[in-house]
Amino acid sequence: MKRRLALLLVCVMSLGLLAACGQKTGAPADSGSAPAQSGDGSEGSGGSYKIGYSMPMRDQFQTSMEKAIQAKAEAEGIEINILDAASDVSAQISHVQTWEADGYDAVIVGLCNNDSAADVLAAAGDMKVVFVNRQPSLDVLQDGKVVYVGTDETLYGTEQGNFLANIFQEQGKTDVNIAMFMGELGLDNVTKRTQSAKDALEAKGIHATYVENTAMWDRMKAMDLFSQMMNTGDVYDAVICNNDEMALGVIEAMQTNGSKEIICPVVGIDATDVGCAAVKAGTMACSVFQDPVAQGEGTILCALGLLNGTEVEGLVDNYYNILPQLVTAENVDDFIK
Repeated sequence: MKRRLALLLVCVMSLGLLAACGQKTGAPADSGSAPAQSGDGSEGSGGSYKIGYSMPMRDQFQTSMEKAIQAKAEAEGIEINILDAASDVSAQISHVQTWEADGYDAVIVGLCNNDSAADVLAAAGDMKVVFVNRQPSLDVLQDGKVVYVGTDETLYGTEQGNFLANIFQEQGKTDVNIAMFMGELGLDNVTKRTQSAKDALEAKGIHATYVENTAMWDRMKAMDLFSQMMNTGDVYDAVICNNDEMALGVIEAMQTNGSKEIICPVVGIDATDVGCAAVKAGTMACSVFQDPVAQGEGTILCALGLLNGTEVEGLVDNYYNILPQLVTAENVDDFIK
């Protein structure tokens, strides 16, 4: 009996060894998670990468771009960490320093101040850097290391100026008074949007006198400022705003003051959802589409290009340029989600 039991035990052990030998050497156990997939179906484009995004502030446009960055990163299998610098340069530098210390592969930065690009690069160390939306000096861009995703800011103001010039020419006006509402003074995009609108009007033979104010991109500040301006009795032929939020504030001031009518054309930039709704309603004369989704997705594409050492379609001289589009009553439906 004992001899039979011993023989049976030997047979069982032998079967176990044969089963073990049947497995492939080194094959990992199933962890229950599939390998990272890229958005175009190719494997492993970003599954092992960690990227940080320091956004400059929160408004409707920046939030839309944040969502696009997050969605594209998740589609590519990238670990993404997003922080809001709340317009504080030192906080933004701290974000980048922390990610560098934590071994991140790349950072995406919407600059709080265009002049802080060199400090960002110093804090980034060996990480790849993608600047977005707020253009640094092009001198800081480096092959295989630093790129910019955005639009030539002068094109926004040019579209606004040309649109208004056509209106004034139809009205037979060559001398006009314009209220100009600017974002944060000193920022590169504020300077370029403002000056290019003026240049476009001048090029079309429109001589304008400007009353300039900064409303810091904010709707309520623009509303308060323009309410005060209307109370002085001054008359304006148009209001040019560096973004839709300030344009909406100007419109609200008109609608709650005096005749409650839109007293002159108001133009904005961004073509946000609420901006497009105002164009559709006829209260905002035009906006200029700044594509937050294309910019957001472009940052991830460029970051992957830098990290993988691959070519990115549309990236020329380390600049991923996205052209703006004029939004008017005639085509606004194309931009309404």
